[in-house]
Amino acid sequence: MKTNRFYLMIAVMVMTAGAVKAQDTGLTFGLKAGLNYATLPTSFKEVTDKKGKVGYNLGAFARVGKTLYFQPELNYVTFKSAYNYASNTYKPKFNQLNLPLMVGYKLINTAALNLRVSAGPDLSYTLNKAQGPSGFDYKKFNAGGVINAGVDIGSLTIDARYSRGLTKINKDLNEKTGIFNLSVGFKVF
Repeated sequence: MKTNRFYLMIAVMVMTAGAVKAQDTGLTFGLKAGLNYATLPTSFKEVTDKKGKVGYNLGAFARVGKTLYFQPELNYVTFKSAYNYASNTYKPKFNQLNLPLMVGYKLINTAALNLRVSAGPDLSYTLNKAQGPSGFDYKKFNAGGVINAGVDIGSLTIDARYSRGLTKINKDLNEKTGIFNLSVGFKVF
């Protein structure tokens, strides 16, 4: 059922982008790639030696609007973590489809340079089974929020963002996600 909702959101995003393009309000598509640093913050005292790891992301974005804009993205994201629990070390690895839906504002808006800020909901679906303690399963679907700062220099686009899970990715360990991301991309058109 959750997978169907995810696909429905993607379909709505595509239809919205097509409808806005017809209104000629400024539509840009682009591709991006970058690095992530992820942590799984928890208040569970039995989890010790928590360490974040570096991962990567690949994706596509659309930007609809001129000064005030809507920016949906679809990204493939990998990240890892490591921690100790009950005298064992666990190193869960996550491969996710990520759908941030941001609303932003261009602080500087010229043909050669844009300085942008944006924020919005961030939805993720885990494609693999992450390793955790027996009986402590990681959820497939995670909802959170994202804040983003970016700059466009011609067709080059650079973004720095922080995504924070608002739902617990592992209810038993009381874990949420925290991901810092730096990506570089280019506008296709």
